[in-house]
Amino acid sequence: MNYRREIDGLRAIAVLPVVFYHGGVELFSGGYAGVDVFFVISGYLITAIIISELSQGRFSLARFYERRARRILPALIAMVTISTVLALIWMPPSQLITYSKTVVSIALFSSNFFFWRNSGYFDPEAESNPLIHTWSLAVEEQFYILFPLALMLFWRFGRSRVFWLIAISAVASLLLTEYGWRYRAWANFYLLPTRAWELLAGSLCALVLLQRDLKPNSSLAFSGLGMIVVSILLFDRSTPFPSLWTLLPVAGTVLIILFEDGATLTGKLLGAKPLVAIGLISYSLYLWHQPMLAFTRIRLLDAPSELMLLGVALLSVPVAYLSWRYVEQPFRKTATASFGKTSTKTILTVSFAALLLVFATGLFGVLSEGMRFRFAPSLVAIDDSRRDVSPLRAACYVDNKDKNVKVGRLPRNDCTFPNESGGIDAILLGDSYADAVSWELIEELRERDIGVTTLAVATCVPFEGYWHHRARCDQSSREIIDFVLNSDIKTVVIVGRYSLYTDDGVFDNTVGGVETTPMGPKIFTNSVAHGEGIEAKLLNGLNMLGNGTNRFLEAGKNVVLVHPIPEAGWNVPDRYFKQLLHNPQDDELSIPYAAYLNRNGKIVEFFEKMSDPKLWQVRPQDTLCSAESGQCVNAVGSDVFYFDDDHLSGAGVRLIARDISDAVDQSLTASSQTPSGTKATEQTLH
Repeated sequence: MNYRREIDGLRAIAVLPVVFYHGGVELFSGGYAGVDVFFVISGYLITAIIISELSQGRFSLARFYERRARRILPALIAMVTISTVLALIWMPPSQLITYSKTVVSIALFSSNFFFWRNSGYFDPEAESNPLIHTWSLAVEEQFYILFPLALMLFWRFGRSRVFWLIAISAVASLLLTEYGWRYRAWANFYLLPTRAWELLAGSLCALVLLQRDLKPNSSLAFSGLGMIVVSILLFDRSTPFPSLWTLLPVAGTVLIILFEDGATLTGKLLGAKPLVAIGLISYSLYLWHQPMLAFTRIRLLDAPSELMLLGVALLSVPVAYLSWRYVEQPFRKTATASFGKTSTKTILTVSFAALLLVFATGLFGVLSEGMRFRFAPSLVAIDDSRRDVSPLRAACYVDNKDKNVKVGRLPRNDCTFPNESGGIDAILLGDSYADAVSWELIEELRERDIGVTTLAVATCVPFEGYWHHRARCDQSSREIIDFVLNSDIKTVVIVGRYSLYTDDGVFDNTVGGVETTPMGPKIFTNSVAHGEGIEAKLLNGLNMLGNGTNRFLEAGKNVVLVHPIPEAGWNVPDRYFKQLLHNPQDDELSIPYAAYLNRNGKIVEFFEKMSDPKLWQVRPQDTLCSAESGQCVNAVGSDVFYFDDDHLSGAGVRLIARDISDAVDQSLTASSQTPSGTKATEQTLH
């Protein structure tokens, strides 16, 4: 097929927004859509090559895979090799284990499956994952394996039937995508079945252009470019993706491929030398930018500034050129002055051996538990606090990452610990904060022979009238509330990250720790204030919290309301590990108490005004923070009180579990002693 200069320019339009998006440039809030442009281009080019060779009767599957190996593997393996060296130097054991698992999945062309099960693309941790971007390479690799086989199988039925088969498959994939973002969000994002339509859109372009000589259309081509630009600038983390919205960049790319010949205004823009130059190195640029940004975040003690990230993103361009010039190019051609004539069999054999070596390297990292021998035992212990989580998480924590919140039958057997009489006195409810405190709290309650059950739902407190773009909280909350109200449970313990429901902003601890991922849009079905302003969201959030608490109180249940647990703003084990690595004497980590009050002051004030004989309030901020010192402690000595940036570790929960248990105990005692209709003084615990 003839070289199309504007396609290389289009590659630049695809890759640069991805680079700037990962670099935190807010203007490119939808920069991730550049990957979708790549998918369409890949589908177009691959299909055009295969069909051209099939038409001439000279298509060879082995030669096709050889070309793909020479195109993809050298730069990929070089990037993984350099990244692995840096990972060995800078990553603590737990992080290296995850990294090593990713390396294994890359060697198996399945990193998209790994990330689907382990990491959301928009999660804060993804920014420090040097290999998160390889998910899209895995999607393409899987397509390259399956699509040629399908074309060879159906080519005998004629080009027209192949066209309609691809078209039907693309529509089916798109429909699956539209279902997927609602109910299986991360599977929808990462996996081939819901991405195939984008690649197949490019395939349809190839079939159309091989059958028809379409006339260039400047208006359509320019409209296509506009559609891509609009998606890059207007989409953000809260946009359902992929979904019908993804038609915008995909259709825009299709219009350029079909109606641009390089002579129109759009063609001249895309054919400009700077864009073509970036397009030529786009694969290497895509490979190298994310490790460079991730290792910058990993290496520095505090979060890098926006200016620094922009500088690193720009620095990835010359690095990409070197990769293109000295790694990609020598392997792109079968015969070069450096390597001589190399057979297809030899190239495939060497490729397999290289992948086997990558696989073995990753496997060793996993089996050696992240090569713990690299650091002193005291530092390894700090790193191990990342795993100091509730052992009940697997059974009693509903992860709604795919929006498919299923509570199931309650109470759950594995989450229920009856008293000696076989009864359940209390239930622990809330979001991931409730999950974090569950095990240590239940241990305290069991020592007092208090029967307890628990269930936590990610980013959902157990109150009706609320849901957000990540989960249909109202559905799960209704099921939980119905169970509690129709049970003999006397006391409801509520623990939550309430700021998520009153504030769209991210937490800034004011001393270098800033969250990067906002909660996103929220919907309150019983709004008391309208609009998108900060005050309206605060009022609606507080109204939901108040009404939800009163719902239990009015039903005659005791409520133990745990005040906001201080957030840290940085990943505490990671930050403390690096702090001690730099300076072993600096053995305390804390944030200003003022940052806690700025974030949660309105919530605390609202809670303090609530009064009911059956309401007990527990204030963890009085234990974890000190008004006198003006600090909230995150870690001290060998004790790390958080396992990430905001969830208490087992060590942290032990600091407040007794206070919560005392409140539960007192509420049950009061219930047994206070006659119906008798008022009691509200109990508070510090």
